[in-house]
Amino acid sequence: MKKQIRRFIIKTIILTLGFSAAGGFVFYFWLKSAYFDAFPLLLILFPFISILVHIQLLKASQKSLAKFNVVFMLSFMLKLIIYAVFAGVVISAESGNKNAFVITLLLMYLIYTVFETKEILRDTKKISEDNQNESK
Repeated sequence: MKKQIRRFIIKTIILTLGFSAAGGFVFYFWLKSAYFDAFPLLLILFPFISILVHIQLLKASQKSLAKFNVVFMLSFMLKLIIYAVFAGVVISAESGNKNAFVITLLLMYLIYTVFETKEILRDTKKISEDNQNESK
């Protein structure tokens, strides 16, 4: 499991660096006026939440499918609440560029959700295969 966690953290860091480079490029060259001050906070929040959730899901997948399903649903709900609260705070505090913030938040949510889902499916499949090989 430690190998999967380490690999997920490295992939998350690479994804975040790619997103920060792309965002920096877009906001510096094309949409200078659309830059918002909370952009760096998004680059911290999304990978942090993703890594925590992934670790919890891996731990739950080792116990049972029922436990995994419960943890998956709870983590999904908790992430939505955290992102909604964060969005509400930033939107109420941000003086301008609310549209750019919302678009960036939604884009990051979609990208990280697809990434997390793909990785947890791959990791749980690997754990399941390893458990089957050990029991033989």
